[in-house]
Amino acid sequence: MKKFSIILGAIILVLFVTLVIWGVYCDNTIAITNYCVNNTKNDAKLKFVVITDLHNKEYGEKNADLAELVKEQNPDFIAVCGDMVNRGDPDTTKMKDVLEKLSKIAPTYCCLGNHERDNAAKFGTDFKSETNSTGAVLLDNEYIKFTKNGKSVLIGGMSDYPYYEFYTPDDDVPSRTLWEEFTEKAKNNFTILLHHQPEYIAEDAKKTDIDLIVCGHTHGGQIQLPFIGGVIAPNQGLFPKYDKGEFDLDGTKMIVCAGLSNHVFIPRINNQVEIGVVTVV
Repeated sequence: MKKFSIILGAIILVLFVTLVIWGVYCDNTIAITNYCVNNTKNDAKLKFVVITDLHNKEYGEKNADLAELVKEQNPDFIAVCGDMVNRGDPDTTKMKDVLEKLSKIAPTYCCLGNHERDNAAKFGTDFKSETNSTGAVLLDNEYIKFTKNGKSVLIGGMSDYPYYEFYTPDDDVPSRTLWEEFTEKAKNNFTILLHHQPEYIAEDAKKTDIDLIVCGHTHGGQIQLPFIGGVIAPNQGLFPKYDKGEFDLDGTKMIVCAGLSNHVFIPRINNQVEIGVVTVV
């Protein structure tokens, strides 16, 4: 019996150490996840990198290593999908450091995450000016036309979905205006929408002609179980439907990036931090 207990204890110890090592690896080694999206509306072909949920983490001094990894992908533009800062911390230095580096690589377009929105409400942070001062562009319920080789796509950034929290059918809010304009434009234009939280937009996106929605927020479900998927995600709770990867919303593609950091102590297991590389063909 004593021998069995010793063996069992050794097995448990080995498993624990293995999980710790695997968690450290997943928390700190950036994976590159590639996606391909068909453009059926025009001949625009492009490639962009998705960055999300950095939460003030640094990869190399002032995120030089992260920027170099992005540069190696040779993107036409960079999409930053929110939560570059941490809720409750008013310092935006690390966010601005990395955005400045990214904007020198390629045009960089951002949307706000819930941590930015919370800090704007608590500290009065002007994320529009903070972001734009770096050379990046905050699409705060706005959209722009991006052109490559004479072919254009529309890129939108939604800061707060109109059916989230304070929504009523008659609310005249910027996010509702963007949603209505962008979905109308999507009928005849290839459209890419940046929005931080997938759970608030997925169902209504099915009713639109938006081609691609890019999100973060979920941290990949924190722990990925084989054949099951993510274990827990903000707002979605246990075993989230939209944890990470590509989802088909009745013709609209939604890509959920697992992001680059955590804001909770729980380590990532079988779920590396990542950047996404999206090729539109």
